[in-house]
Amino acid sequence: LIAFKAWLRESQTYHDYLLTYQQQSEEYYRGNQTDRDQVPRHNTNTVENRIFEAVETIVPVSTSKAHQFVVLPGSEAETSVKRANSLQKVLTRKYETLEIQRRLERVTRDFILYRFSCMKWEWGYEKDDVDARVIDPRLILVPKMRCDPHDLPYKIEIQEYTKREMEEYWPKVNVDELSPEANIQTGTENNSKKKLYRVYETWAYGEVVVWFCSNKVLEK
Repeated sequence: LIAFKAWLRESQTYHDYLLTYQQQSEEYYRGNQTDRDQVPRHNTNTVENRIFEAVETIVPVSTSKAHQFVVLPGSEAETSVKRANSLQKVLTRKYETLEIQRRLERVTRDFILYRFSCMKWEWGYEKDDVDARVIDPRLILVPKMRCDPHDLPYKIEIQEYTKREMEEYWPKVNVDELSPEANIQTGTENNSKKKLYRVYETWAYGEVVVWFCSNKVLEK
C-alpha cells in the first residue's frame, strides 16, 4: 500500500502534465480550433479541419496491413509442422473474431492524438474466451521514464464501478467502507456527474496485479 501511494503521486503528476496537451490535441482534432465566442457574428467560425483529415487518412493506411499472429514450427518434424499450421489457423480466426484491425485503428488514432495508446489483452469472462480491449490512454498512469513500456516498474489503470458492480466483482469487500468519487473528466466530452467507485488496477513489474480503492487493497 505504501508503494502504491508513492507510485500514484509520482505518476499523477506526469498524467496531469500530459492531459493538458491531450485535451488540446483533441480540441484541434474535433475542429474546436478557435475561440468561437470571440469571432464576430459577421464572420464565419467554420474551420477547414486539415488535422482531422490528416489523422483519418493516415490511420487506415498504417493499419491496412497490420501485423498478424505468426506460428513457426519448433522443428522440421511433420508433427511439429502440423501443430504449427493448426495453431496458425486458430490464431488467424481469432484475429478476425476479435476485430484486431479495427482495434488497431483506434490504437493508432490514440497514439497520434494522446502521445501514447494502450490495448489490453484479457480473459473475457462473459464469453469465456480471450479478449482484447482498447483503453483510453487518459486513464493510464505510468512513471516518466525513458524505457521500453514492457520494462516499466508499474502501470496503473483507472477504472470506475457502480456499487452493484463492486459487490459483484469483490463480494468479500465491504463496499460501505469505501468512498465513491466524482466521474473522471478525461476530455472535452460531457462526462456524467454520477459518483462511482474509483479502482486502481496496478501491475507491478509485469507479474503482480493489485486492485486498490479508497486506499484499501481489494484483491491481489
